[in-house]
Amino acid sequence: MPGGFPADAMDAWADRLREDFAGEPTRGIREREGGVYAARNIIEIAPWIRGAWRAPPLVEFVVSVLGPGAGLVRGLFFDKPPNQSWALPWHKDLLIAIERVDPIPSGYSTPRLRAGVWHSEPPVEVLEAMLTLRIHLDAATVDNGPLEVLTGSHVSGKTVDPGAFRAETILCGAGDVLAMRPLLVHSSGRSREGTDQHRRIVHLEFASEAALPGGVRWNLFEPVRAEADPFRS
Repeated sequence: MPGGFPADAMDAWADRLREDFAGEPTRGIREREGGVYAARNIIEIAPWIRGAWRAPPLVEFVVSVLGPGAGLVRGLFFDKPPNQSWALPWHKDLLIAIERVDPIPSGYSTPRLRAGVWHSEPPVEVLEAMLTLRIHLDAATVDNGPLEVLTGSHVSGKTVDPGAFRAETILCGAGDVLAMRPLLVHSSGRSREGTDQHRRIVHLEFASEAALPGGVRWNLFEPVRAEADPFRS
């Protein structure tokens, strides 16, 4: 979704997140040489995001894909700061954030505690009914380790088969929003040596409904079409 947000708004988001991360140095934040390059639980760290992402076209898009019962279920942050790059191999996003449950129902993996929140791999139908929005605070270029995807691979369940689909590099501008399925195979390489570019992403995951199989509960479920949102800014 080109131009989902103005570029100057993304600069403001980046500044505000920097302040929020400085105030929460131990809550799911990965830091190296003074730069934050990843953070979990950003809805808790920066609750203003619960309202800030709600540009009307994005709300309507999520509802059009997932239905009127859709809700925000997780938020992450990624950056590739200059001189602090990293890479990820081909993978699918298979974990969801849940409340603690014992015993775990059939179809779920054993929950793992990550940054104080339980995560489990759910039945594939849960992942098939989810959508991710990646909000780009910076332009994604060939120099700062852009996302690569295997087009159409979201239909292959949990299987990762890089040879079965065509690879595509996603380049975009600051403020652009990429919509993708968690089951889409994706990866990203390291930034090119010498670049001065960041690659900051606010990664938001949505589910089609509040109910999960087996009575499991989401760690967070924020309805997309909330009548009144006290966190909206």
